[in-house]
Order: sequence, then structure tokens, then C-alpha cells
Amino acid sequence: MRSVKPGSSEFGNDAAILKTVVEHAHEGLVVQDIYGRIEWSNPAYTRITGFTADEIRGRRPQEFILPPDKQLSPDELENFKFDLDKFSSGFKELIQNRRKNGELFWNQLTFARIESETEDDTRMIILCQDVTREVERFAELEETRKRLKFQAEHDELTGLVTRAKITEFLQEHLSAGRADGHHIGLLLLDLDHFKDINDSHGHSAGDAVLRHVAGILKTVVGDLGLAARIGGDEFMVAFFKPVERAQLESLASRLLDELVKPVLVAHQRFKIGASAGLVLAECSKVGLEEFINCGDIALYAAKKSGRGRFSWYTEALGAAYRHRRMNMARLDHDLENGNLTLLMQPQFDLHARRITGYEVSAHWLHPSEGLVDPRTLLSNQDDVKRIAQVEKYALVQGFSEMGRLLEASGTPLRLTVDLTAASLNDPEFMALLVHLCEDTGFPMTGLTIELDPAIVDFEACTSLKNTLEDLKAIGCRIALDKFGSLQSGLGQLIESGANLLKISPSLVTDLETSIDKRHLVEAIINLAGKFDYQVVALGVERPEQEKILRQLGCGHIQGALISQWVSPREAEIHVREFVFESH
Repeated sequence: MRSVKPGSSEFGNDAAILKTVVEHAHEGLVVQDIYGRIEWSNPAYTRITGFTADEIRGRRPQEFILPPDKQLSPDELENFKFDLDKFSSGFKELIQNRRKNGELFWNQLTFARIESETEDDTRMIILCQDVTREVERFAELEETRKRLKFQAEHDELTGLVTRAKITEFLQEHLSAGRADGHHIGLLLLDLDHFKDINDSHGHSAGDAVLRHVAGILKTVVGDLGLAARIGGDEFMVAFFKPVERAQLESLASRLLDELVKPVLVAHQRFKIGASAGLVLAECSKVGLEEFINCGDIALYAAKKSGRGRFSWYTEALGAAYRHRRMNMARLDHDLENGNLTLLMQPQFDLHARRITGYEVSAHWLHPSEGLVDPRTLLSNQDDVKRIAQVEKYALVQGFSEMGRLLEASGTPLRLTVDLTAASLNDPEFMALLVHLCEDTGFPMTGLTIELDPAIVDFEACTSLKNTLEDLKAIGCRIALDKFGSLQSGLGQLIESGANLLKISPSLVTDLETSIDKRHLVEAIINLAGKFDYQVVALGVERPEQEKILRQLGCGHIQGALISQWVSPREAEIHVREFVFESH
């Protein structure tokens, strides 16, 4: 990170550079020098405090934001200086502040430190979040206890019960019904194409749709059963009263008929639908895990058969499920014996006009689908061991093949590997890296670890953050993948400690025709420049996209324009013979 002279702004013309990226941020963002003087703030900080950027630039927050009883003396203000031992990156502090209109509020502060050559040139980035409501809710101990209990049993967004609560409920009724031979019914519901609403219209529209669905569930189910939200757009209904097959089918039909009706959200009409899986079983003949698993299998069948309908669990469906288990057993065998295939895709330097590295990925020969990334068949929660094995193969083979490519090309090349918490949280991961470097001669400084923000919760996993810090300390680079997608944001830049941004293919796809996406890509590139991050644009397929990216200052590209994913042998030929024709 380059140093900044005291009194000058690290951001320069920040409104022009960061406007597109930060104008929709919910958290306030402030940059201060080591003595607490504000150099820059975003619009959200103004919305939270009431103070404009011009009013506070050059001042310390303690001069205007503290309540009357917390005011500092002139000497304390004058002598203020951040204690760098205390205010390290990730440090959090809850403090009561005062808005411009005099209103008091609770401010959750998260600190990040931008190191420089001298202490005076160090800068602090502070994320500010108004958490007044949460603090007030927890004011009384009894209210806190009740609220926590309610939250544990109910989904905050929809008011339906949680997965844990309905699972407990099912176990109780299965046990109670075994003595008298009662039947119990289960309906699993999944919204069709809900992701499209979130992607196209934002999470606020998606949340409104989920609340609408919950209302329909409560109305249709009534006191016949218990409805729960068990995932993002997944719901479950347990029918505990004596219930018959025809009754369950009637309820499922009513639900699907109601859900297919358009819903009005913020003056826009959305047409949603759903698929459902049904199970009816005698309590004495089924266990809880098997019962829910049968519902999952039936739901999957409904979605595969065209969506917008329901399917009953059958023995045939169970057989298909067992077939998948056989495929997983085959995958386990291939993982154990290293029967995977490594594919590689080059990264191209637009300025040097040469290939500078390769991203590697492990693929598996699926019995019916051909070569696939096996992680797409696996669950991040339930298949951690398998995912770690897949990634270990990519890492080990990637080091080996990059050694060959270094000899073939005669020029330095970087290795990029997409890893998840399954690998990074492994206590033996760092030792494996050291061994691979020693064994292959490939330098640690040539390795880039790529993280997908959609599946990595940086805030919730302290051990992961520690691992990333250790990786950076030994020379590895950290890349934040698909930056600019809905799952990524400014906060993840700080939480992940990334020093490389990979622009999402969703922004590159329409770069020639979408002015908004072009502006956003330009803003990301400029933001990266301010923090001295390298930028790689993903999914570049056409010469026109490359030309625009080069004009916007993007340094590297990756995609079909340079090469599709290839085998190591093809990569060895490609790196020697590739010539990029500029357009």
C-alpha cells in the first residue's frame, strides 16, 4: 500500500471514483488518519449521523458526535491518537453517539488498519452501523430472554418456525403416534426460480415475496399442521392431525394455486410458483431422518419433472436416491485413488501481452454427465471432507503441473486455486503448502488463493481469517472471486484481507451494451487502484470486451477469448505457441 502524506486524502476525488460502488452501502464508511482526523466518508455515514462529508472532513468524530456526558476535553481531543495495538483490523466497539439533530443512537464500529511505511501515514477505515434498535430490544433481561427464545424457534423474516423447531415437533409426534398406528404427513415446498427475483430486483423484493409465501402457508394450513421456513426459499409443513392422502393432495393443490397468483411488491407484479414433495407414513414404520429424507426426494422429483407441481414419495424415487448414493460411493473411490482430471485456464496480462498464470480446477468423470467439478454435486455443509479432498487434488496437481509449465515457458507464472473453508480450516493445510513448495520448487509467492464470497462467511469464521493472514504473511495472494456480484461487497474487502479482485462475469457479459455495468466495472478498477489491489476480469469472451477493459485500466483477463479450460498437456503447448491478436 502506498504511503499518504498527512493532510492529504488517500482517495483524492473520492466522489467520482467510489460513488457507484458505495452509494447503496447500508453501513457508514469513514477513513481517518492516525490522529483521528476524517479524510473521507460515504453517503451512508451522512444518513446515519446527519453530518455531510464537507462538514466533517478534517475534524475528529469526538468533536461532534459524542453525547454531552461523554464529551472530551480540548486537551484530550488535541492529543488523540489511535492506539495501533488496540485498534487492529477486525476490532469492534459499540458506542453511543449523537446525530446532528441531537438524537442519540448506538453505533457499532468495526476497525480496519491500512499499514504504511510510517506510523503517521497509517490510515484507519471504520465501518459504522446504527444498531440502536437492537440495543434497546436487549435493555431488559426478561425481554431479552423471551426474544432469544422466540428467535430460536421462529424465522425472523417470515414468522414461521425454524427447521430446529419443526424437527423437534416431528420427533415428538412420531414418537406419540407409534403406539396407536397414526399416520403423519409432510409437505416440503421450494419456490421456483426465486433466485431470479433476488438477482433482478434485489433482496428487499425477495424478502417481501418470502413474507407473502409465509402468509399463504399460514392461511391454507391453519391449525391442521405446523409450517416452517427451513432454508432460503424452502418451507416445510408437518400435518399432525389424522390426515389422509386425498386431504394432503388437496392442501398441496391449494397452496400451489395460491402461490402461482401474481404478488404486488413495490408497485411491481411478480409471478412466483412452487414445487412440493409429499410424504404420508405410519408413525410406527418410519424414523425422523428417513421421513424428512423421503420428502426431500419427492421435492427433487417435482422440480425435475417441470416445477409448479407436487410429487409423492415412491419406492421408485427412493431407488433413484440410492443410485445417487452409489455415484457418491464411486466418487469416494475415485477421490481415494486420485482418479480426477486437472483442467487449467490461463490468465492474460493486458499490458505485457502475455500469459502470466493459470487457474486450476479438479474435475471428475461423472457416469452420465461427463467431466464436472464434483463440488457442484456436493453440499458445503454435509460434504466438507469430500470437498477438501477435491481441492487438495487441485492444489497438489496444480503445483506439479505449474513446475512443468515454468520449464516450458521459461517465464514466471502464477498458480491460482479456488479453495473453500473446507480446505482453509484444515489444521494441516499450511504444512501441506510448505511441503508442496519444497517438493516442486514452485515459490509460495507464486500462489493465489481464490475465495468465493457467496459461500465463505468471513465474519463468522475467525480461524479462516487467521489462516488468510498467515497465507499473506508467507507471500500468498488472496483473491476475492466474482467481485461485483450480489454476494460480494465492500465489507468483504476488509474481512477477507484480499489483495486481488476478480470482476464477476455477470458484469463483463454485457459490457459492450450496458453503460451501468461499464461504470461499475470502472469504479471497481479505480477502487482497486486506490488500495493497490490487482484486478482480473472473468468471463471475457469477445475482443470488444477486452478492448473496453483495457481502456478502463483493467490489468488482467481470463476467459474463452484467451482459452477455454484445457488439460495440462494442452496448456503446455498453448503457453509456448499462444499469440494474442489485439483488436
